[in-house]
Amino acid sequence: MSGMSIVVVGLNHRSASVSLLERLNIGGDRLAKGLHQLSTYDHVLEGVILSTCNRTEVYALVSKFHGGVQDLRNFLAEFCHVAPEDFGDHLYTYHDDAAVSHLFRVASGIDSMVIGESEILGQVRRAYQTALEEGLLARTLGAAFRQALRVGKRARTETAIGRNPVSISTAAVDLAKKGLETETLEDMSIAVIGAGKMGSLTGRALRDSGASDIVVVNRSEDRARAIAETLGASTRPLEDLSRVIERADIVISSTTAPDVVVTAELVTRAMAGRDRKLFIVDIAVPRDVDPDVAAIDNVVLRDIDDLRGVVESNLGNRLEETSNVEEIIAAELQRFVEWERATEIGPTISSLIARADGIREDELATLRSKVRDLDGNELTAIERAMERVVARLLHLPIQRARELATSKQAHLYHAALRELFELDDELEP
Repeated sequence: MSGMSIVVVGLNHRSASVSLLERLNIGGDRLAKGLHQLSTYDHVLEGVILSTCNRTEVYALVSKFHGGVQDLRNFLAEFCHVAPEDFGDHLYTYHDDAAVSHLFRVASGIDSMVIGESEILGQVRRAYQTALEEGLLARTLGAAFRQALRVGKRARTETAIGRNPVSISTAAVDLAKKGLETETLEDMSIAVIGAGKMGSLTGRALRDSGASDIVVVNRSEDRARAIAETLGASTRPLEDLSRVIERADIVISSTTAPDVVVTAELVTRAMAGRDRKLFIVDIAVPRDVDPDVAAIDNVVLRDIDDLRGVVESNLGNRLEETSNVEEIIAAELQRFVEWERATEIGPTISSLIARADGIREDELATLRSKVRDLDGNELTAIERAMERVVARLLHLPIQRARELATSKQAHLYHAALRELFELDDELEP
């Protein structure tokens, strides 16, 4: 793996605003297209795109570090049609062990805005599976993501990080309750826009807070009906959104639509003739709700940025559990590094054996051409003797190479072995 690096380039809720995150979002139907374009860059050998409401990150195995990092930056700019100067200062970059450690932190939920959130592990799994389906995953990055999924599972089963689970959805419901100064949503009329995973989780969080009057609005009524049945809620088509908002106290929107779903004109029409406050929480990226809605009388609009205060007040014991999760991450990272170093030496050893066998065969051919009066038994005896000499000469360096493969200096020994025996040609694809 000489010269190759695992690299992640991305931005998240801590480094960028919602408006910038939505411009660089590569979710839904765009993910497969994004992976296809990513595969066309010169230095990208493997790749995964993880894009959620809180982050967009591109993971890659690259043939050269600096060239690979530039490829990933160029990809974000070119695929998302955003000028590099608009997001360059908000990007973070990690490589090799730090990149894998970051991936493990993401999968375990301790890098999320909501510490210990339940959704992120599923999002990492979907990003991995999509990259696998698109043919952009192989041995190294594929192994890193499989181990990340293991880390996420261990974090949730072996620590309390996932107990009393909090999610973006539950935080949105808490934000609405605080905004309306109520402990229960029992007497509230609530509209949930979107029937995906986030809409389902939002509905459950609303029901757990006492809500009984819930309407699910979605472009596909079949999907809305499937969620509504589990909640004891009703459904309305997207065309009725204005009338739904007209009677709602709370609206929580979480679609995957590429454009605004709730316009200022629609909300103005819905608010005509009523004097009750309307509380809207937009947890979609890209945004579902036109920001101009915030200027309408009696309407309060909140988005992902506004959830941070609620999240911080709800951390509780989960922060204390992060140290336990970090121990799991450290142990799993060590396992990955040792695996990577051990498997990296394999092709070099194979090349060394092939080089020695090639020299032996050349010398045997020379012997046959110069000494023509050797009978079959004599020739066989010479061949066996040469095989034993080669095997004995290679035994110790191969054994030591395998023993040293998991040490911190493994790359130095590996490089020395390749250089001493001129093995780089054998490693070329």
